[in-house]
Amino acid sequence: MALVTAERELGRRLQLVQGIHWLYGAQGDAYAALLRGYGSEPHPAYERARAAGPLWRSRLGVRVCTGYAPARRLLAARTADRHVAQPQSALAWDEGLPDAGELPGADQVREPAARAAGQALAGLRGEVDLVASVAARVPVEVLADVHGLTGTDRVRLAEACAGAAGALDAALAPPAYDDAVRLLDAVGTLRDLLGDGAARAAVVGVRAARELIAGALHALLRDPGPAGAAVRQDPALLVTETLRHESPVKLHTFSLAEDVETAGERVAAGEQVAVLVAAANRDPEAFTAPDRFVPDRYATASVPEPLVPAPHGVAVESFARGQAEAVLAAVAGAGGLAAAGGLPTAAGGVLAAAGGAVRLGRSPVTWGLERVPARVAG
Repeated sequence: MALVTAERELGRRLQLVQGIHWLYGAQGDAYAALLRGYGSEPHPAYERARAAGPLWRSRLGVRVCTGYAPARRLLAARTADRHVAQPQSALAWDEGLPDAGELPGADQVREPAARAAGQALAGLRGEVDLVASVAARVPVEVLADVHGLTGTDRVRLAEACAGAAGALDAALAPPAYDDAVRLLDAVGTLRDLLGDGAARAAVVGVRAARELIAGALHALLRDPGPAGAAVRQDPALLVTETLRHESPVKLHTFSLAEDVETAGERVAAGEQVAVLVAAANRDPEAFTAPDRFVPDRYATASVPEPLVPAPHGVAVESFARGQAEAVLAAVAGAGGLAAAGGLPTAAGGVLAAAGGAVRLGRSPVTWGLERVPARVAG
């Protein structure tokens, strides 16, 4: 009976939150509309949110920040020691988990990432999806190597990471009931395999690394000339611009532990804050030509660093960056980078775009790349 009651409560909660998002979004609340996530391209939603101002209050009871300078100030402030459920929280997948341990840093993940990337790239044939074949695969292989998992445990890890891939978005955008159950089961498997402390870090880190790798590969396919030149010069330039232009974590919510003065307003301790990272990282007051992908902008020291939050208390930048740089180095080493027409592979073929990338629907935190279609020719 207790299980049935819990299932009914979960289903009711998911439907209620979805209804609130729909209602307020239809009434013009830009933040609720973003959480509703009906659009296939997120940036018009960020522009609508920016039009409301650099810092404003949503009808959902949250202070929404879209400007780079106030976002940087808020992200640097002390946050509440424990994650506090927001009024619009949908699925508390990490409830009961202890604070996350640290993810391995860039120096620890480069070697296993390079190995996994080399294997993934060598297996590309014909029509491929670079998300499934590379971006989603490499972080799981890295995590398995770091934790020394082998055999069936390695397979279970891959299945659990796939099942938990929607966790960051599900916390704010209610998934279908069956998807919610699969997600919670997947988190349970990760707890069994890695321990409670590492499970939260695994869920967050794997997804952030997947999005950063996918965004960098998408940039290479979209414009192999300038992006390829950046990789030849320094893969870190392209990764940094990807962190800005295609933020792997596009929305970060938290509760403040101290009063903060920013954008001419006072945000009180205990208030709920939603930083639209993707909007702030394209703030025209902070970046020249913010919608253009320009890796060379980071060859200049005066350009501000992209904002990279720590979702669910997990610092993801070093873990994700190290892997993305290793993947790009593997691509560059596969046969050099073409100036136009595609990317040469180690087998003598050319990897080229095969249609537009596809984003996940109703994923306001990552607004992730679901597929990056490519073709290996020759």
